[in-house]
Amino acid sequence: MTALAYRTLEDRPVASVKWSATTVAGTLLVAACDDGGQYLGTPSSETTVPSQQQYAELLRRPTIDEAVTRYEEARKTLQTKLTEALGITGWVDKHDGRQSGCTNEFPGVDSRDAVRTFLSFVTAPKGISGEQWADAKRIATEVGAGYGFTKPGVQTNRPPTFEFELMDQYRGVLTLSSGTTTVISIETGCHPTTEAKGRIGAVATT
Repeated sequence: MTALAYRTLEDRPVASVKWSATTVAGTLLVAACDDGGQYLGTPSSETTVPSQQQYAELLRRPTIDEAVTRYEEARKTLQTKLTEALGITGWVDKHDGRQSGCTNEFPGVDSRDAVRTFLSFVTAPKGISGEQWADAKRIATEVGAGYGFTKPGVQTNRPPTFEFELMDQYRGVLTLSSGTTTVISIETGCHPTTEAKGRIGAVATT
């Protein structure tokens, strides 16, 4: 399956937007004080420029809604491949979908502007056997690569318990684990909300 390509605002690379220290400070201050409720963070003499750099990085990323849609497709694809190749069936959606903030990674960004999401994880009542685990990892690696999960993470191989993680460029994590059951879970990296990306992009291009 071909990975979807994300585009930046107005199909232009973020790098084309030129920032200056004066523009940065003025933009953030005006946005933060706007009576209409606009905000870009909390400007200060220590955090104004780093904050602007952090917002510029978020502009390069898909929105959280776009990311979740893509990751859900990755999860469903992996689920289907495991069923076809290893006979893992009876999948149940646990309906998670929690969100958390990104203050650790983006301390200069308003907590309302960027989030990470824990997608609903799916489980199957049958575990993956030790004989099947190598094939399961290969399938997860192939599927994950198609969606940008190319960096290895935690791996556990203690039969009958197994775990295999892959990460993407945004620190999203795809996890396949097995014991008495099989579990597929995905946590996104930090992504801007749709509202924030539109607002920040509009400010950046004016």
